[in-house]
Amino acid sequence: MICQLGDSPWILILITFFELVFLIIPPFIASKVEHNTLKEQLIDLGFSKSNDSILEKLLKIISGLGLSIIFVVLAHYLFFFFTYISELIYGINFVDTAQKGIVSTSPINPNFLQLVIIIFQQILIIGLCEEAFFRSFLIRKLNNKFRYSVCIIISSLLFAFYHVPPFIVPWSTIITYFGYYFTFGVILSIIFLFYKKSLLPVVISHGFFNSFLVMISFFN
Repeated sequence: MICQLGDSPWILILITFFELVFLIIPPFIASKVEHNTLKEQLIDLGFSKSNDSILEKLLKIISGLGLSIIFVVLAHYLFFFFTYISELIYGINFVDTAQKGIVSTSPINPNFLQLVIIIFQQILIIGLCEEAFFRSFLIRKLNNKFRYSVCIIISSLLFAFYHVPPFIVPWSTIITYFGYYFTFGVILSIIFLFYKKSLLPVVISHGFFNSFLVMISFFN
């Protein structure tokens, strides 16, 4: 792999906190452009007191958990599908190179404390920050000029490029795995819009999906 961030779990834990920039920099820039406050931007992104009843919140949490389990199963088939397509078109050596170029965030031999911290980070930092930016921020802002279908595509493209970044990973990795991340970006965007731009279901589904993958990797 081109980069195994999980070689040192503590370094992985530290690096994860950098995702908090998604909650700070884009809203800050938007506040300057739109001439309002950072607080107003965060409220506009969904960080405000919800009018949902306790039952509605509970249903969103349960839905998010159910979706995260579905994602685990879906991820297996999507990963196989896009890998198979690349192998079919470009050959097995191309896919081997693609796999070696992955930036891996799977923790290597974490102790129990590190594992617990990483799992909580998947939900409270990665799930929250990525969904707040790629879904809530981008879709809301883009929707001022574009239809939702265009917003979903742009948001999902950027989401995919974030996970297989050009100039960091080889093009074989981008070509092989771009569709995998783009598909999840589209699905999460649709869920976000289905729940009337509520962050709760997508944060739960994204965060717990990541957490399940971490636990599966740990116990294997």
